[in-house]
Amino acid sequence: MTFHSIVREWCRTYKDMRDSTTNGNRRFYLADSWEEVRSMPKSIATTFSPCVVMENGVEGAIVGGLLTRNYPVYFLVRADRQVDNDAQMVAYEEALYHAIKFYAWLKARHEDDPTTTGEYSRINFEDGLYVQPAGPFEDGWVAVLIQFERMEQIDLCVNPDEYIDDEEGEP
Repeated sequence: MTFHSIVREWCRTYKDMRDSTTNGNRRFYLADSWEEVRSMPKSIATTFSPCVVMENGVEGAIVGGLLTRNYPVYFLVRADRQVDNDAQMVAYEEALYHAIKFYAWLKARHEDDPTTTGEYSRINFEDGLYVQPAGPFEDGWVAVLIQFERMEQIDLCVNPDEYIDDEEGEP
């Protein structure tokens, strides 16, 4: 299961979202970059608030045999139509509230994952999470970004059968 599948599952089961593409209540979106996240409120103007946008492209690092990937997830809420700072602050607080609900759900799944190789067990809860407000965007949308880190052991062994031997020549 990919991390965006995990996020989509939460959006589908969380009562404040109930993401569904079949009944017109889409609440989960994928974006290719931060620039696309920033422009997303234009294309989701008719979407109900709150919703979640996740970046497809993830950054990470390989250190030794450990692959670490960072997954940015944005929790978006539309502020009331009036353009005042109080409405924006209320929307930011609501976005943070939903982000915390997701974090709690994810942590519960992590604790229930009995294996050390399961999808939820790979999420790093020990080092804390990066949290940052984003926006305001077009049409009164604001967001809270939470960046999740997943770690997994990778095999750095070379299998000679996967390479052409000098004696074999070109295929």
